[in-house]
Amino acid sequence: MEVSESGNFAFEVGKFSLKAPGKDDNPVDQAGKYIVIWKKGTDGAWQLYRDIWNADPATQQ
Repeated sequence: MEVSESGNFAFEVGKFSLKAPGKDDNPVDQAGKYIVIWKKGTDGAWQLYRDIWNADPATQQ
């Protein structure tokens, strides 16, 4: 959704969706959002510095 760079840091914001085995192996859909912060190392390569994700509230079906 968004990526920006400022000095030795870059910020990535996005959404995710996945399907995984749930209770009794029934497939479960999950969606959410995340933020990742990258930091440029002394060698100039980007390295994962911090990340966090949150699932969206479950919807009733």
